[in-house]
Amino acid sequence: MPYAQNNVIDRLRMIDGGRLMNRLYVPAVAYAKDGKLSGQIQIASMPRHVVWTHTVKGTSSNAKVARITLGGAALNTYPTVKWMAANRALSVSDAKGNGWLFVVANDKEHSLTLSKSGTIIAERSVSQAPKEGLSASLLAAPLNALSSEEVALYVDPDKAAEVRYSLLDLQAKQIGTTVSAPWDPTLGAFRVTLKPLTATGAPSGANYEQAKYHNWYGRHRLEIKRTSSKPLSLPIAMHGPHKVAWYIVGGMPIWRDVKGNPTGLPLQISKNWHGQYWYHLYSQPTIAKSGTETLELTVASSRWGKVYAASHAQLSLDGYGTAGGHWDESALGAFGESITYDPDLALGRAMVDDVRPFLVQSVKKWNWTGNVGGADFLRYRDSAKWFWERRLSRVRSVYRAVGPNQTDVGYAGVSTDGAIEADIRTQLVASDDVVRTYYHLNYTFLKDVDYHTLAFFQVAADNYADNGFTRYAYGDAKGKLFEGQVSAHKKKGYVSDKDRGIALSGKSPWMLLFKSTKTGGKLPEHYANVGFVVRNYELSVGGKILTTPHVNITRTFNAGDSQMAFQLGVPHVDGSPWCGPPCKGKKRFIPKGSTLKATVEYLVVPADKSRYYGANKLLVATPASHFTNHELMRRLAADNRLEATVSVGKLLRTQPVQVQVAKSAIAADVSVEGGVGYNPLSFHGLPRHDGWTLEQFTAQGWNAINQQVHGKDFWQCNHDAKTNTWSVTFSVPNTAKQRYRLVWSKAK
Repeated sequence: MPYAQNNVIDRLRMIDGGRLMNRLYVPAVAYAKDGKLSGQIQIASMPRHVVWTHTVKGTSSNAKVARITLGGAALNTYPTVKWMAANRALSVSDAKGNGWLFVVANDKEHSLTLSKSGTIIAERSVSQAPKEGLSASLLAAPLNALSSEEVALYVDPDKAAEVRYSLLDLQAKQIGTTVSAPWDPTLGAFRVTLKPLTATGAPSGANYEQAKYHNWYGRHRLEIKRTSSKPLSLPIAMHGPHKVAWYIVGGMPIWRDVKGNPTGLPLQISKNWHGQYWYHLYSQPTIAKSGTETLELTVASSRWGKVYAASHAQLSLDGYGTAGGHWDESALGAFGESITYDPDLALGRAMVDDVRPFLVQSVKKWNWTGNVGGADFLRYRDSAKWFWERRLSRVRSVYRAVGPNQTDVGYAGVSTDGAIEADIRTQLVASDDVVRTYYHLNYTFLKDVDYHTLAFFQVAADNYADNGFTRYAYGDAKGKLFEGQVSAHKKKGYVSDKDRGIALSGKSPWMLLFKSTKTGGKLPEHYANVGFVVRNYELSVGGKILTTPHVNITRTFNAGDSQMAFQLGVPHVDGSPWCGPPCKGKKRFIPKGSTLKATVEYLVVPADKSRYYGANKLLVATPASHFTNHELMRRLAADNRLEATVSVGKLLRTQPVQVQVAKSAIAADVSVEGGVGYNPLSFHGLPRHDGWTLEQFTAQGWNAINQQVHGKDFWQCNHDAKTNTWSVTFSVPNTAKQRYRLVWSKAK
């Protein structure tokens, strides 16, 4: 029986995490009855199956056998046993056909048995124990989730399908030979080994001073061959070294069809640069018919078309000390991380951790920049136990889109006391100016809440605020309403009630931390400021809806640094007249059933014009003095306030603009006013992935927008499996009022 070893790192670690593959392992286990044996346990889960892998190693004779046993009441409810393949694949089921399929690898070393008591035993046995250890894997899949074709796939994958891989160069010319991908029994997937850019003759690194490197894509062709005419969901793992893209901090993979159109098939990005350097990409396309289907995996590094690509990936912490939990990283381009996320607080600081500016030279151009993180979501303590921080728990991540024009990743959870439910969506947008991420906040009060502290978003974070900012200010589109000096207070919390529930009734209310003194270190941090703009605020309490944003100002103190922070909150008035009877006359009370819906635009703003090396027109034209005070933030807040009207289709969201299309050749017609840098335009509900063109109305009439560099490489496509429809997203440099329409001509 395995158990955790003493004096070794045995914490459960996440290798891969996301929409399609979640893979965990315990790196060190010991055995109560054999001190000469050590081992590891791995669990790999994809949408339709799970695989357990047990590895044993040591000088003991027991190192010649790796074994996995499953038993108990859960299996005893399935009386019908059917062997799909002798000694290696069986199903257990009930009269309704519910049950499980169990499979081991098709080789002479593996075996599968079923004991008289109903215990499943998967075993791998060898005559000589290998030095690297011996592993046995057992795949399990629920029968009610599988078609007969998918059962056949798991039992004998090589007969059900073939996945062939070819490396392509930038011009789509094949390099080398085509190889068949093997089935990996530890993953339950065909595993493709991706080759690096250098294998196509590319240099070992990118010189971004030359334009060609920004759009030097990695290109890979996959051919999927099968004989059955019925649909088959096919799990595919694509593992490669860090040079699959120019730099591992970026790298945005896109599925495209043989004509170059983005298909919208989901892709998971997992990566690691903590002593290990790799990309793990996952997909599970449904192949609808027999024959050969060809797909191209295109990996963008710096830009997708003419705009810097946005990406959102799971970043493995395996190798980062003793850490091992869930961690995400989003980036613009491939020069350094932009924003990192710690949804489960694996490192104990904040949900938004490392934050870095874009196109800013901290030391070198096109490289890492100083860290000005972090930020946080729900900040809540109840009045009865004010010392107890009620964080979000049971957080679940939803990866709707990982780029390249706009990411869409959600974190949903509930406070530890079960009182407040949160659904948070983060959208990093492709652009050429600053790191701009929209946070769409949705909170629901599941219980009456008597609170001591309540905030829905905070910059800087209580436990991540060692930034060195010396000034803090807030205002709106017209100007600054307040500015203060950050003192060496060495305290946490509010100075007084006057700093709580500050109403900001003007347009585009903004908050800013600026003038950092962190000038030392390998990556100086004083070249960027950080803040946010409230784009939408809707607080529904007791039947009343409040749309005026309210903010708090609080103090933080960690790592020896005193800092001020801004919170998005609620009104804070004696008797709560804004709420009425539902709040029972209490100042700090929110009744059950209340909701908060808000959108904040989180911005990482250059603080030194001489260090900004981008070409954005607004930033280039802005006086240097505006970078060092609040004025650049005010301008970004005011100018990027979007207004949208739709004459064909339905407006779903204004910032960023999302439109539900009409069922016609002209699928959407939308006018957009305002904007800074590039803004995404997303169109949802399309019946197919290809044939769509975005047009802009000019003095010469309707003109197609064309930002391609290497052919059809400037828009994003995503498939919605629930509705079997597609969405497409374009990045447009909208400033003044412009009119756009999405039209379908013919798939090309």
